[in-house]
Amino acid sequence: MNKYETITQETFTMNELAAMIDHSLLTPFVSQEDIDIFLQEIFDYNFKVGCVNNVYTEYCANKLAGTDAMIATTVAFPFGVLAPDTKAAEVESSIKKGAGAIDIVCNIGAIKSAEWEQVYRDMAGCVEVAHKYGISIKAIIETCYLTLEEKIKTCAIAKKADMDYVKTSTGFGTGGITSIATIGDVKLMKRVVGMDMGVKASGPITDYDTAVAFIHAGAHRIGSRKGIELLKGCSDYCGD
Repeated sequence: MNKYETITQETFTMNELAAMIDHSLLTPFVSQEDIDIFLQEIFDYNFKVGCVNNVYTEYCANKLAGTDAMIATTVAFPFGVLAPDTKAAEVESSIKKGAGAIDIVCNIGAIKSAEWEQVYRDMAGCVEVAHKYGISIKAIIETCYLTLEEKIKTCAIAKKADMDYVKTSTGFGTGGITSIATIGDVKLMKRVVGMDMGVKASGPITDYDTAVAFIHAGAHRIGSRKGIELLKGCSDYCGD
């Protein structure tokens, strides 16, 4: 199978699905206790990626050192409204603190203004930094705000900028309700980027069947605050 060929596997074990989930804790009111519980969930359920805001990168990366799990850090989250040089600097800061992957929020205002050169520069500067360190990087395009044409154009620019993934959502757009990825979004994004890039479906994805539907639509990563809930549909789930 090609690296980003659409996955057609019908059922998943806990370990198989956990390996595809970016278990996330991105709310602004996270406490230290929340972070420690989150890290324990990564250990207990064998998640390979935990996704946090930059302020927690170093702490979490140190706690995961020596394991096969990594921290993915969000950049310019959740609005994307940083100047390109500032956004690229945050990418570098996150990597130096231990991030093993980066998810940047694109400049949504530039997309809505059809300032495509600015959209490209915003992405390309971050890609240059991430790839300098051999780190994978995703572009969050926040589909809930975009027209069909804007989604297509933004995915094409992400491909031109050499992003590794396009990602649907922060999970916080439009109050965190309509920002959930849709099957149509994922299929469209996959159609634009092809097998050269991955697609990450993200937002309030809360159950196994929905996660599998997004995988079958073309997603290779699932971002969710409810990673454990997604695993409950696996045939070998042995929790509560």
